[in-house]
Amino acid sequence: MSRPRRTPVTTRPGHPAPYRLFADHRTLMSAPGFWRMCAAGMASKLAAGMTGLSLLLLIGGSHSYGTAGLAVSCSTLGQGLTAPLRGRLVDRRPARPVLLGCLAVHLAATLTVIVTVRSGGGATAICALAAAVGASAPPVAVMMRSVWHGVATGATLNTAMALDASMTGAALIVAPVLAGWLSLSLSPLLPYAAIAALTVLAVVLVVRCPSVREPSAAAGHWPGPLASSALRRLLVADALFVMAVTAVDVVLPVYARQAHAAALTGPYLGGLAVGGVVGSFALGPATKRLPRGSALAVLLGLFALGCAVLAVAVRLSPILVLLVCPVAGLVVGTLFAVLRTTGGELAPAGRVTETMSWLSTVDMVGGAAGAAVFARLADAQGGPTALALVPVPIVAAAVVSRRVRTRRGR
Repeated sequence: MSRPRRTPVTTRPGHPAPYRLFADHRTLMSAPGFWRMCAAGMASKLAAGMTGLSLLLLIGGSHSYGTAGLAVSCSTLGQGLTAPLRGRLVDRRPARPVLLGCLAVHLAATLTVIVTVRSGGGATAICALAAAVGASAPPVAVMMRSVWHGVATGATLNTAMALDASMTGAALIVAPVLAGWLSLSLSPLLPYAAIAALTVLAVVLVVRCPSVREPSAAAGHWPGPLASSALRRLLVADALFVMAVTAVDVVLPVYARQAHAAALTGPYLGGLAVGGVVGSFALGPATKRLPRGSALAVLLGLFALGCAVLAVAVRLSPILVLLVCPVAGLVVGTLFAVLRTTGGELAPAGRVTETMSWLSTVDMVGGAAGAAVFARLADAQGGPTALALVPVPIVAAAVVSRRVRTRRGR
């Protein structure tokens, strides 16, 4: 007796194919050079994540922590202000000489900072050199996002951006721990050996990556990607979103101290980060099920809801806050991924790296604003009140993002 033949599963025209968990991940992993791109992205993110704390501990060992903090700020400012310029160079010039040139200047500036600090140099010189370190950092991390845009399309692009956000979240957890352990347990110089090795590895992997395209952008007009009104609205939404994320990171430690639960500060922030990483893997591919025109607004609404629940939890119990933190951070990684995906779709032809660089710069601006505003609010009004106000910039970001339409979303 013959077995009945199985009828293949089909979908009606106009209906999406059934969602399969991790199917898009498997498709992405089959892309040429996938593991090389992952290694380059992770190395660049670990190096960037180690830099701030390593610089703080290096300078703080022989100078005041006020000077050390100012130097870290100068390094961040130098990196943020020059990111679009370095991105534009990558789009308009061959990647190899641009990255190798940045690497040479970056390593020289880093070595000069170390020598200046160890020899007792003045605060002005240290801060100026720290700014040079940030300004010359090879733009591997933002360049990898444009590489992903070159090898992935459709649903796999959402997955690639979610993977990139997951690696960022993992680096935010691992990098400070590694930098602190090397600096405090062994030597303040060892983190810089690790940072240099990771940076060199990232650059070498990228310049040898077959997925890196030749520059295709002409000179064009000076505003570049900023000429797009949709992209400008996306940048505003991104800044407001990062402001809210940083606000949570800043207010939770203040709340923990005010609630006499300072020991829970690390678990709070770790719970947020773990929630973001897990959410990126679980929710990232599923974003394709959302209407393209409203995906950002829906995700931002979920983030606002999570922060509102967190604001309620802080008024009840510090232990309850610990349980809510992973839930509040669940969509953070996915939001970063969707913002990068949308930015790539809005980028003019041949200007994806510059567009991603503008998003990185706006991240720093939003983060600085969130830290300054909400730290002051938490100190003056208390952690619970400050957390209750975090949904305000998120809702504003959702309102702005409703008017963002990509070419695919029209």
